[in-house]
Amino acid sequence: MRFLLLCSLIASILTGCVGQLVEEERVLEYHKRNYTWPLQKYVPDTPGWRQLMEERFEQIARLKTSGARYEAYYQTVRSSLLAPNFTEHGFGLARCPEGLLQALRQGIYDGLPNVRLEEKQDVITGPVPWMIDRPDLTARVLRELHPYAEEWVGMELTAHQAYGFRLYRNESNLYMHVDRMQTHIVSFILHIASSDDAEPWPIFIEDFNGRTHEVILTPGDILFYESSKCFHGRPRKFHGTWYTSVFVHYYPKHGWTEIDHRMEGHYAVPPIWTQDNYTPSDLPVLEMMGTSMREPYCPDEWCRVKDTVKWSGPGVDGYWIDPTQKMHVFNPRRVSDEL
Repeated sequence: MRFLLLCSLIASILTGCVGQLVEEERVLEYHKRNYTWPLQKYVPDTPGWRQLMEERFEQIARLKTSGARYEAYYQTVRSSLLAPNFTEHGFGLARCPEGLLQALRQGIYDGLPNVRLEEKQDVITGPVPWMIDRPDLTARVLRELHPYAEEWVGMELTAHQAYGFRLYRNESNLYMHVDRMQTHIVSFILHIASSDDAEPWPIFIEDFNGRTHEVILTPGDILFYESSKCFHGRPRKFHGTWYTSVFVHYYPKHGWTEIDHRMEGHYAVPPIWTQDNYTPSDLPVLEMMGTSMREPYCPDEWCRVKDTVKWSGPGVDGYWIDPTQKMHVFNPRRVSDEL
């Protein structure tokens, strides 16, 4: 039987699917690349990462609709195998220069009287976020913190996007997800400000040893992360009037765009996505919300929030901090300056 993977069916319009992909042809590409199922290796192949991903694949197999299963396999195969890891842990904390932070904060407060509504996204629940459009400031972040991202990851990067300023509103949350593998490889969140009544709002992120971290950022903190690799989100509801950050994305300068990472993700989806393999399990029920995930019967709709590594800013000038709390000397400059 020939299955047509229509973009609307597999929810791939958000990942850039164009036209139709015939399942027989896709499976041929799967076998040409010598994929097997279950996966024989993971990247990185640490015991904790392997266990985390094997459990997630078990949850995915229990999804009730083929479209949800396909999307979940697509997202998770990219995270577990296709996306390389460029750092030991997957993320780290640093500090924004004070002058830049003050300019960003002033831009936020100047823009509050003239916010607009952002387009609704399936990864965000609650009130539609506000947006403050300051392309001059987001371009400055993309440019001035480019050396910071290169220093953290240790390679030359191409700037893709600085997105903001998004202001999350009361009762918002952000489901767990990974970002686009074509362009969102080395990313950072720069937290700028929040309303006076805002409670701390942690970001949850998984490291390469399978641990879930709960990180509270203070204004001026930079959270670097491999955003197409590490599942991340803010599943706990925000309480306050508003909370704002800027989101910045880069990808490797050399060789990265020579591969169509989007299509490689489709080719790596195991053929079993068409099968309804529901069996009882002790693992939490998983649901797909577009391209993101939730566990609806768990606290904060994600069970791993019950057992996290908790840490918070502020970062320290001149250093970046890894998930083991080790401090590394941080001397941002373009890697290309050393070559």
